[in-house]
This record gives sequence, C-alpha cells and structure tokens, in this order.
Amino acid sequence: MKKNYNSILIYSGGEAIGDALYKIKFIQNLRDSFPNSKITWLAGQGDTQFSKSLKPITKPFIDKIIDNKKVGAQPFKELFLKSPLYNKYYDVVIDTQTVVLPTLCVKKIRHNVFLSSTANWYFSDIKPNNFSIKNSSLNKRLEIFIELLTNKQMSSHEFKYKLNIEKKYYDLAKLILPKGPIYIGFSPGAGDDSKKWPLEKFIKLAKIQIKNNRVPVFFLGPKEKNLLLKIKKEIPTALFPEWTDIAVNSGIKGPLLAISLAKQIHIAVANDSGTGHMLAVGGTKLISLFSKHNPVKYAPNAEKLIIIDSKKWGGINPDLIPIKEVEKSINSLL
Repeated sequence: MKKNYNSILIYSGGEAIGDALYKIKFIQNLRDSFPNSKITWLAGQGDTQFSKSLKPITKPFIDKIIDNKKVGAQPFKELFLKSPLYNKYYDVVIDTQTVVLPTLCVKKIRHNVFLSSTANWYFSDIKPNNFSIKNSSLNKRLEIFIELLTNKQMSSHEFKYKLNIEKKYYDLAKLILPKGPIYIGFSPGAGDDSKKWPLEKFIKLAKIQIKNNRVPVFFLGPKEKNLLLKIKKEIPTALFPEWTDIAVNSGIKGPLLAISLAKQIHIAVANDSGTGHMLAVGGTKLISLFSKHNPVKYAPNAEKLIIIDSKKWGGINPDLIPIKEVEKSINSLL
C-alpha cells in the first residue's frame, strides 16, 4: 500500500545538460506519484541545470533546488563532521549515485526512509527483489525508486513529457521550420570529442537526404559555431535554425529552443550528447550514435529510438559506424 510522504529529498552529484534532461522523466513520474509531497533536489557536488537552463521545465515538479551543498564532495572529511543539512529532516531520502562513501554522507541526513542502489542496495531501507544495477539502465534504476515507494510497478503506458515551455519558443520554431518539407536533423557535436561521429560522414549523409527530397537541418550549439561555414560550403541548402537572423535577433536560444525545434523535424541523428537528449525530450524520432558508453545504461528517453553502437563493428571509435547503417535507419523510421 502506498504511503504518504510529506517531504522527499533526491541527491545527485550535479547535472550537466545531458544528465539533467535524462532525469526529467524520473522527476515527472515522481511528482505524478506524489502530487502533494514537497520535493527537494540536492546537487551535492556541483550545480544542476535544473536550477538554470531547465528551470522552466522542472518548476512544476521540484519545489526546491539546492546547488553545490558540498555533500559527498569530500567524503573522508564529511564522515566525521555534521552534515550540511544536519538541521533538516525528510520523510524520504533518495540517493541516485552509486559510490559508497558519498552514500554514507548522504545517509547522515535525517530521514525516515533511505533509498540507494549503492553496493547492490546494501544501504537501502527498502530493497527490490532480484534487481541488479550492473546491466540495467539508469532510467530503470530511477523507476525502481518510485516503485519501492509506491509498492507498485510503473505504468507500461507510453510516457509523455509535460514540458512547461513558453509558447514563444514553439512559435519561433514553427516560424523557422514551417510545416511542409521533410526535415532530417543532424547534431554533430558532443562534449567529448571521442564520442563524435566524423563530420564528413554527417555531411555525406545530409547530401543523401537532399537527393531524396528531404531537408537537412543542423543543430549547432555555441561550441559548434565554428562548423557553420564549413557545413554551409558543402551543403548550401542546409538549415541552421539556431543561427538564423530570426533566432539570433529574437534573443531566444538555448536548450528550450532546441527542444521546441525538435517538434518540427521528422527524424534526428545525434551523437551520444546533450543535444541528443534535447531532441529526445522534444519528441522527434531519434537515431542515437553510441561508441564510448554503454547505450543500455545511457540511451536517451526518446519516444521512438534506434541505437547504433560502434561496438557492433568491433570497437569504441565512432568512425566505425557505417553511413549505410544510419541511412537505412532513417529510411526505416520514415
């Protein structure tokens, strides 16, 4: 039987944009399961994008965000000191990371129920039956926390994001990418260079789309601006929605615009990256190119997703992924 919890604290080290977007599904499901609870998000070892670029999205789900509170950041020292939250009490504390010493620091926060999958759920007050985190996705592990609190399995119905994005973002997206053409999105960037499929392959694939009467749309963040002229020279008809005069002059930019633009395109091809997660949250069909990381654990929460992993061709170099394989996936999704 599901209990009522007045206060729930979720602990993480902190969230860069990709990690934060991945966890929105968990936050939304937690709020749906406990609509009357006060939910606090604690970023113990850094900042979280939940309090910055994604604040409009997470505002309906999270009541309070605590950034960089130095919980679990220096665990050897902290274990012998008072917790920075020693004067707080929570009905539930959920530890989303899996390193033992930070878990011990988090457990010092006063609570009634403590949930953690660290050391195969050793420190958790409630434990699942026969669930190992070794070959499971982070997404599934986060769902398990909710299942333990509600004493029932998460619904198998198709998940839909409830995005609290202002209308002006969607209006701009429709103006830049009006209905009509078949738009195929490409995101050649990634925070880690070793996860990037070669730009030359993105360009070749985009040219194939033009031959098939489709319009290539490139998503380039601030760090990829230097690719703009190079791609334009190779593909004069390609679109760069975030770098149009309309977008730049509007002052509207960032992850919320990329998420809104994703609704206007038919399919996107992206590296294992923050932009890939933005496109997934936005609702487009996504082809996610993996190499270094395990897609079982970190695949984006897209409604329709095809994962292409370089390890299928013998290694973690993304260049191993053949253009033909990605082209075939685009055609299958269309």
